[in-house]
Amino acid sequence: MLNVLVTGAGGFIGKNFISKLQLNPQINILEYKRSNDKTDLKGLVLKSDFIYHLAGEVRPTSSDTEFKSSNVTLTKEILEILKKGNKKTVILYVSSIHAKLLKNEYGRTKRESEILIEEYSRENDINCFIYRLPHVFGEECKANYNSVVSTWIYNSIKGLDINVFDRGIEMHYVYVQDIVNEFIEKLSSKNNCELYIEPDNIYETTLGDVVDYIKEFKENINNTKYLVKKNIFKEKLFITYKDYWRKLKQI
Repeated sequence: MLNVLVTGAGGFIGKNFISKLQLNPQINILEYKRSNDKTDLKGLVLKSDFIYHLAGEVRPTSSDTEFKSSNVTLTKEILEILKKGNKKTVILYVSSIHAKLLKNEYGRTKRESEILIEEYSRENDINCFIYRLPHVFGEECKANYNSVVSTWIYNSIKGLDINVFDRGIEMHYVYVQDIVNEFIEKLSSKNNCELYIEPDNIYETTLGDVVDYIKEFKENINNTKYLVKKNIFKEKLFITYKDYWRKLKQI
């Protein structure tokens, strides 16, 4: 039995990831959420054989202190526990493309955590993984939180306005189910893998296209003959839209 710790287990990516992990009976899932007390962390870290460090502050309205606490302090605490416990546990850390841009506190604190993981990996001669993700969309993402896609889908279903100020803005998206599948593959990865990783499937589009797709979905949600073909991003966006539709219509 492999003990796998998932920080940020109650978040958007965490929920989707755990749903996939639960399909493997050989994995014992250890969850660390915002609701956990910090005293829980030590026991979970020391028990783990692999750590998926997904926790982090992403809300644009968060303070610099909140970004620092969630994105750096927690990482330091995990590494300190491993050091004191003389454990060399592989860590997969979820970072962001903003760590390369360093234009805001979110990006800067993500970069600080990357450096900590990089040093830990090098000093202990173990292969860790740092995923730099672009914008992520998919099931379980909160509307009016940090995702334009989820907010626009929510507004569409609720009959609210969708506001886009520049249709031509180019966006890079990854689908959450693609991401969690990649994460699971890393459990059996051999050594000497690249430390910094970008997802295999990145979809390039524009905000204008996203708006048009969502409007099209709403018009066809009850059309049983409606099909999305030859556009993988649009197909996965439609899967996401249908998931929101089912859940919001039950409320």
